[in-house]
Amino acid sequence: PPGRVGRLSYRDGPVSFQPTGIDDWVDADINRPLTIGDSIWVGDRGRAEFHIGSTALRLSAQSALQFLNLDDQTVQIRLSEGSLNLRIRNLAPNQVFEVDTPNLAFNITQPGQYRIDANPDSQTTTVTVRNGEGEVTSGGQSFPLCTRQQAAVRGDEQTEYNLTTAGAGDEFDQWSSQ
Repeated sequence: PPGRVGRLSYRDGPVSFQPTGIDDWVDADINRPLTIGDSIWVGDRGRAEFHIGSTALRLSAQSALQFLNLDDQTVQIRLSEGSLNLRIRNLAPNQVFEVDTPNLAFNITQPGQYRIDANPDSQTTTVTVRNGEGEVTSGGQSFPLCTRQQAAVRGDEQTEYNLTTAGAGDEFDQWSSQ
């Protein structure tokens, strides 16, 4: 068994789980352990919270997440669509925490609070750093993101990005903070 797992700690509304190697989706239970290959779908008007150690991951409605790699040194997840709020309390210098979306990879380099919104239909991902630091890689380009910055990345192979100051949070951000 893996040395490190995630855990579903809260759910509201429809939240489905697909274990690695299984074709069927089932209702996700609280305290369900999650590991490499496991997928989560949060349905209409749903929300879910997961923990990996002291890190909290919160998904909004219409969000799909998969665990790509999870061990003592690496957390790599894929947000295929929807919104993800992250609060990372501890990140050792040799640890990797990466969030992949359909058009970018976001490598978190400092503890902090982050939000990632992925829209595969428009090939757009928005990464917001409330506090912390990370690096976005997309279309052969990389650039840093720091506290109170937001980047909207459009495209897949040929990407363009718009770097702005992060705006005020919405209702999902408020729920995540509570």
